Amino acid sequence: MKHETTQTRPTTRVVSAWTLFISLAAALPLQAAEPSKAPETAAGSEAKIERLAPPAIYSPSAEHYRFGAYGPALVSDPSFYPIPQDPVTRETYVRFLDELGLFKIAENPKQGISGVQQFLPVLVKFVQTGERRYGEAIVTMLKDWHRAMMEEVAKDGWTWRFIEEPCYIPLYRKHLIAGGLMKEDDAWFRSLWLDYCRNVHVWGTKPIEWRGGCHRALPEALMKGLAAKWYPDIPEAAHWKRYAELGFGDFWKNKEVQANDTGYFPGTIFMLLTCGDQYLGDNRAVTDPGMQRLWKRLTVEVTPDGAVNPYGPNGGWNSTAGFRLFALELAAAKTRNGEYRYAAHKVMNYLRYQAVPTRRDYYLRTIEVGMHVALAWLFADESVKPVMPSPGSLWNLRMEIARVPHTDKAIGEKLFGNIDPDPNKGHICCSHWLTGKDYPDKLVLRSGWNPGDFFALVELHPTSLPYNAGGIMGMNRFGAAFTQVITSKGDSEENRLKVVDVEGTAKLRYHPDPLRCDGHWQYGKMPDIESEVTYFEERTNATFARVRVKNVDGLPAVYEREFVFVKNRFLATRETIAFEESFKTRVSPLWNTRNIGRQVGSHWANTFMGKLVGSNGQIEMESPPVDLLVWFAPRPDCRLQVVDRLAEDPRAIACGAQLRYVWEGTPKIGDKLVFSQVYYPHPPYRPSIHSNHAGAKAKYHDELQATAGASGIQVVRDDPEASVLRLEMAPGKVEWVLFNPSETNVAVAGQSTRKPYEYLQENAASK
Repeated sequence: MKHETTQTRPTTRVVSAWTLFISLAAALPLQAAEPSKAPETAAGSEAKIERLAPPAIYSPSAEHYRFGAYGPALVSDPSFYPIPQDPVTRETYVRFLDELGLFKIAENPKQGISGVQQFLPVLVKFVQTGERRYGEAIVTMLKDWHRAMMEEVAKDGWTWRFIEEPCYIPLYRKHLIAGGLMKEDDAWFRSLWLDYCRNVHVWGTKPIEWRGGCHRALPEALMKGLAAKWYPDIPEAAHWKRYAELGFGDFWKNKEVQANDTGYFPGTIFMLLTCGDQYLGDNRAVTDPGMQRLWKRLTVEVTPDGAVNPYGPNGGWNSTAGFRLFALELAAAKTRNGEYRYAAHKVMNYLRYQAVPTRRDYYLRTIEVGMHVALAWLFADESVKPVMPSPGSLWNLRMEIARVPHTDKAIGEKLFGNIDPDPNKGHICCSHWLTGKDYPDKLVLRSGWNPGDFFALVELHPTSLPYNAGGIMGMNRFGAAFTQVITSKGDSEENRLKVVDVEGTAKLRYHPDPLRCDGHWQYGKMPDIESEVTYFEERTNATFARVRVKNVDGLPAVYEREFVFVKNRFLATRETIAFEESFKTRVSPLWNTRNIGRQVGSHWANTFMGKLVGSNGQIEMESPPVDLLVWFAPRPDCRLQVVDRLAEDPRAIACGAQLRYVWEGTPKIGDKLVFSQVYYPHPPYRPSIHSNHAGAKAKYHDELQATAGASGIQVVRDDPEASVLRLEMAPGKVEWVLFNPSETNVAVAGQSTRKPYEYLQENAASK
């Protein structure tokens, strides 16, 4: 839908010693492999491969090659697949908090301004044991936090802390009252809460009382609503009560979060989940039917191994998984839906797998993971039994977001109503509003919920920053990840067709509403992008889907991507671009990764991530050793580029290498370009060495290993009307993939069909 355009500059060729090193490193293994018949290996195709600076320092761990054949039994080997599959109970959460060392803070309760964020494990101990010493430590912490917060106010004029504090402080109050360590009218807490509400500025700037139901406005409304409810005698009571009603209403009208990401989205609903029952007097914020879309979304995005593929602005690998754990435990407890609890426990076991890097990083250990595990314990209901969600693929919806001038009172009045005329009040949080129109959200390609099952997450939504409808946000197999998006609020092409207006002559297509802005806050410059799912079919062994994106990146072109997801085998996709104007363009299907090589050909490359980057680029996290063949259907008018992505975008620290299959030219109006790809997870292969003497040669076992499987893929047909691929990734096992969106008569595997999509195994059609 309304999308922001990524204006890409032409790539600059960087020549360095590293360039030469990478070129030689990629070429030598293929020459040494001596396959019986090398299909376009580096020796014959090196001239077609452009290496634009180092794609990565290619130096895989020796342990990357420890395991040979992959299969279902391999996930039972903890040395390969160390992700626990244990039942999760509340005791699991307590043990994990203890392993992270988070209970020790009770011995030193005066933590200043950070105390509220760190003390939830102590609250767990207080509720679990009833021991007075834990409750007294919480009281001491809160009083010291009040002191530190007021010092901040004296220094800066306000406090900007609006994330954890309004969510956690009412929880401390609730359980201290229940445990007999404070009364509802205790003067010290009244002073703390009112000082906080009177001095909080959620943007760290002068304006207050924001509107829009977004991740700053809603917490501010709810905290002041609680103050009015707890202390009806204060001068602000009537005003704050009304402001809270308006702020809650801004969210409740649509029951949707604006942020399409794994970074900011929890902020909108965080306080509503932890304290909504205290403000509303009931559990509607969790149990209302309109809220189930959020909890189902959190459920289906979880991988079969319990990981969370980041997308949009995010905190790195497995971003906000802790929040997802807590939210799903709470949703399960209040709705009695065991599917939410099943997904929560998958998340928890994956967090246990990542315990070692988590312990090394303060933010992960304390804020991102620890506090949310404590919340999961506080809200979990063990009488709700986990139930496996549907093992199939699906696609879902989310509401369109738009950006408008946030200080314009007339716009605020039109969109939300009852906007405060005070120039320092009533601004629209993040300039966001929800239009009420649903667009596709994510395509979830799932082989099942078993450990190691093949999984992919595809972005479908057209109006979120960055604009990546059709892009593959995550792909996973045997617990490993094969890509990781960067954390981006603006342009960032992620595993989708990249279209560049080389000379800048194409007339961009903007949304007709002149008040909508793009990612650079330019009003009237929001690209008019729309997306729709035009085909979806689910079978027991494969999923078929097609998404259509109008005005991709704001350009006069229509982008379609088709998917044939063969469960626990491979993903084949076809990207088509149809031009509605003629302009000089560079078109590139691309794949982002960390390591490219050793096997590289003229239209394919072996890739793997190795470690994954978490905690905003501060820590590396674990991933089992699995490789991914990225294969582009060969075209004589394209060239393969191996790109150092960091040279173009320093934000790409988590995923700094890129494969591009580049086409350049000036298409005519009505022209179509087609690019087909295969993504094949497989064991890492390396050539064996049978001698330690100088001059010893390395040799792969066979041609398939030498090419990471690329030699097993043949193009029978690949044109705008249809594409047919034959795959023999293991001798004697032949598979066929058909893309036939126009439903014409096509021959495949010796048969004639008009089906739009097909997956066949030779001599045995799929069910």
